[in-house]
Amino acid sequence: MRAAMLWTLVCGMLGALSMAMANASDVDTVFAPTTPLLIAQESMDDLFEGSAAAKPAPTTPSKPAAAPVNPATKPAESAPTAQKSATDAGSMDDLFDKATPEPATPAKPATTPEAIVAPSVAKAEPKSSIKVSGFVQNELAYTYAGREHFSKFKTLSKVRINGRFNDDVSWQVGGHLQYDPIYELNDFYPRRVEHDQKLDGYLDETFVDIDAGAWDIRLGRQHIVWGEMVGLFFADVVSALDLREFVLPDFDLIRIPQWAARAEYYHDDFHLEFIYIPYMTIDDLGKFGSEFFPFQIQLPPGVQAVFRNDRTPDDLGSDMGAGTRASYLKDGWDVSLFYYTSPDKTAAFQRQIDLGPIPTLTFKPIHDRIHQIGSTVAKDFGSFVFKAEAIETANRLISVTDLADPDGLARSNELRYVLGVDWAGETGHNANFQFFQTWLQEHKPTMISKEVETGASIFLTTTSWHHDIKPEVLWIRSLDRNEWLLETKVTWNFATNWRGVLGADIFDGPPTGVLGQFDSTDRVYWEFRYSF
Repeated sequence: MRAAMLWTLVCGMLGALSMAMANASDVDTVFAPTTPLLIAQESMDDLFEGSAAAKPAPTTPSKPAAAPVNPATKPAESAPTAQKSATDAGSMDDLFDKATPEPATPAKPATTPEAIVAPSVAKAEPKSSIKVSGFVQNELAYTYAGREHFSKFKTLSKVRINGRFNDDVSWQVGGHLQYDPIYELNDFYPRRVEHDQKLDGYLDETFVDIDAGAWDIRLGRQHIVWGEMVGLFFADVVSALDLREFVLPDFDLIRIPQWAARAEYYHDDFHLEFIYIPYMTIDDLGKFGSEFFPFQIQLPPGVQAVFRNDRTPDDLGSDMGAGTRASYLKDGWDVSLFYYTSPDKTAAFQRQIDLGPIPTLTFKPIHDRIHQIGSTVAKDFGSFVFKAEAIETANRLISVTDLADPDGLARSNELRYVLGVDWAGETGHNANFQFFQTWLQEHKPTMISKEVETGASIFLTTTSWHHDIKPEVLWIRSLDRNEWLLETKVTWNFATNWRGVLGADIFDGPPTGVLGQFDSTDRVYWEFRYSF
């Protein structure tokens, strides 16, 4: 019966797609299930961390040419085009289908007779000093695993306005707004989830860019992307993440910009970067009871759980973030080193036990300071690109299952690393393969994670069918437990400025697994986007 319903829904979605192509209070929440106590991975970001795109072949880190607003331009995609992408400078151009074009370099005035006789021919047409771009996207999803229901009917919009004060100073204002009436159309979700996800908006990338010769300075709300891997986050440690749909959306929609001051220095093959974040933006994990809340628990009879709301670290002195990153290109090897310290943008859940008349476990999200050092490496070998990232995190808090532990947390240094290979075929076929591990160096038997967690991923895509049609498959699997995630989709650019997506996301594994905890959230979906 489930297979028949799924087939009917997919056929209906394909038909609809074809027709379109033709034309912060501290409120507690309580949960009291009746099954044995099991605590899953404290954070998806703790085990998997990396950017989504297949990194392009290393290029000389010389200073980008000046653009109308953003001096960081999108590199050419010599490596496979990934499902979710990001540029090294975190440019918003990747988020919009129509990137702001580079202005032509002003030519030296002509002195030929033709130019003198007909100066109006040589004179360029004046351009507007303000540009508006963005997109509107509708998303519909149906969850067919567990309790079948429509899980999303979201409309979101991103808009940016670009302008320039003079030749050396430019600016951008961005906004993000989304509304999902699915929470009014059914009663599947708790009220706290509805309040969190029905209507949401925030100030997107909004900054001032200053061109100071060899230095570029950006002040304001911005993306800072230091890692570029496929499907998961590793060295991408600065930008906050919207994980209310796990890592399923495009990464340019998952990332939330930080308020930051950034200075970048360029000299030949050397690039140096400094960042300061006075006021942190933290990961948005959603509310307990939502489908992708990353801390699923099950309790014995008579025990209840209380989850307090997450709060952003707000002390402008002690809660700041700061870091530096240096990269160098030598003989085709693009190597970078970085250091970053901040309150952990992903919450750890501090636990309290109350043995009163009703035994209660209270979980409070906290953000203790961490220190991270890391490195990224990339090398182009023709049709292959080798990539690697490694990050050592000091004093990360890890949840433990020992009820005798006062706060349910223990500290450990953590090493994460990933090795990847991109392959680009001449016929439009592209593939990416990754192997990754997480090592807890002060591991305790009661920690929710093993001492060493190992996983792998495969990403396949092609443009050989048609230049406007691109199928994609991403498979992520744990090599320690029988759990995996399969993301499949087909993207069709069916008209100018229009695109449609039809896809499915499937999880499998034990309820205590990083991926298996979402086993009942398997879904099919479509997306329609209009870009302007």
